[in-house]
Amino acid sequence: MKTLTKTILAVLATGLISCALFSQQAQADPMITGTITFGGSVNLDTASAGTATAVTGWHGFGGVGNPLVVDADGDFLANGVMPGVSTGTFATPWSFNSGAVAAFWSVTTTTTTFTFNLVVSSIFMQGGNPAGVVVTGYGWITAPGFAPTYGTWAFSTQDPPAGQPARFSFSAATGTVPDSGSTVAFLGLALIGVEALRRRIRTSR
Repeated sequence: MKTLTKTILAVLATGLISCALFSQQAQADPMITGTITFGGSVNLDTASAGTATAVTGWHGFGGVGNPLVVDADGDFLANGVMPGVSTGTFATPWSFNSGAVAAFWSVTTTTTTFTFNLVVSSIFMQGGNPAGVVVTGYGWITAPGFAPTYGTWAFSTQDPPAGQPARFSFSAATGTVPDSGSTVAFLGLALIGVEALRRRIRTSR
């Protein structure tokens, strides 16, 4: 009985030490907060966003440079991500119905680099007239000094294309969910993408 009691106490002590160490680590490496949005143009694998299954090239507005950071807040803004100035580097090709993509996008500032590692993505909505597509997904955002943080991904693009080769305008956003309460935030971000697409469709008619 004494041996059992000592064993239980030892296990409890180990658990308390582990919790303390975990707490210190969590305090030392806070999770990332905020949202970052991108805009620019993309090449698709078909002539219409209504039938496309992948992005084959990422560009800035007018096909120049890399996709532009349109807006940023939270830790992104606090660590030097500058809307209208900072740009993102994206992995290509990217299939809309994708599995894991390491370093799917990254943004480098004078002090740090934010990297989004995509876990999975899928088509949320596609079609319409003019045609468009909304893709949603999730993954993990990393940066030096921060704990890996769960983040959602939403992407939308639509017809018509312009230029040769054909480029489609796009908008995209990644939002962090530090408390892992992902469902509501994920659906909210997806609906924002859907609403943006619907507004573009109405405007172009």
